Amino acid sequence: MLNRGDALADTPCVIDYANADVAHAMANGEMNTEEPQILANIASSIRRGWPQMRRDPNRPDRICLVGSGPSLADTWSELRQLVWEGATLVTLNGAYHYCLERNLRPQTQIVMDARPSNARFVQPLVPKCNYLLASQCAPEVWDAVDGRENVWIWHPVVKTEANATELLNRYYGGQWMGVGGGTTVASRAIFLLRTAGYLRYDLFGIDCCWMGDEHHALPQPENANDAKNKHRIRASVRGSEESREFLVSPWMLKQAEDFLTMMQINGKHFSLTVHGDGLLAYLMRLLATASVEDVQLTQETAHGSAGVQTL
Repeated sequence: MLNRGDALADTPCVIDYANADVAHAMANGEMNTEEPQILANIASSIRRGWPQMRRDPNRPDRICLVGSGPSLADTWSELRQLVWEGATLVTLNGAYHYCLERNLRPQTQIVMDARPSNARFVQPLVPKCNYLLASQCAPEVWDAVDGRENVWIWHPVVKTEANATELLNRYYGGQWMGVGGGTTVASRAIFLLRTAGYLRYDLFGIDCCWMGDEHHALPQPENANDAKNKHRIRASVRGSEESREFLVSPWMLKQAEDFLTMMQINGKHFSLTVHGDGLLAYLMRLLATASVEDVQLTQETAHGSAGVQTL
């Protein structure tokens, strides 16, 4: 658990990248949908009239935020126990089905991806479930929730994204809230829920790595052809060297970077516990004993160092 960004030692955690393509994707956070299509999706979704997510006062509720990473199978009993004890179950993408198939009913489902295939992540209807859909979601996703109650729209847009900002300003007259926080729905969901007032998060199935031959705990064909590379995570903690090897795809490394940045900038504003034995959980454990301000990501290619970013 890394709570409020607290740390004990001023020692660096270093992530090494041995593949130039991985380093490039890590640095740039490449999208799986081109900008013209994202803008078209936004233009369509905002005209459907769904209410926007808004800022709310702080809430004491404990959130179980559930992705569909491979560790979910190993941590299922922990998740189920927390939900039985009263934690709020919030699912991301395919974790919605994973929980339903095991008799846990999501109270909120969040979808951000812009591809039409994500319509399956809001089916079937769960009565009283809240559906928080990004404005960049494809029309097929919005068609799938047509006529439902408890549907809200939110905007994974920051002000530097000029075209999307202009589009939203024209429609909402500047009265909209952008949600930053990284390249995947997992990190954005924390910022979205934080604006809704939630402070305490338990993360399940958010691993940032493969486990064996599995990239998700359930079939997800969109990731079937993802590259898989070995990378060693090493750190110096209290004078002792520690390292561990993980299998990762480029988007997973970018997701890990997003979480490190999040903790450096906003770690004092919420409590975060990562369950499982994945890359993200490992990093959070390291950061519990090393200063988050001193975390470094060293991108090294086969031809030498590609630069150092200090968060």
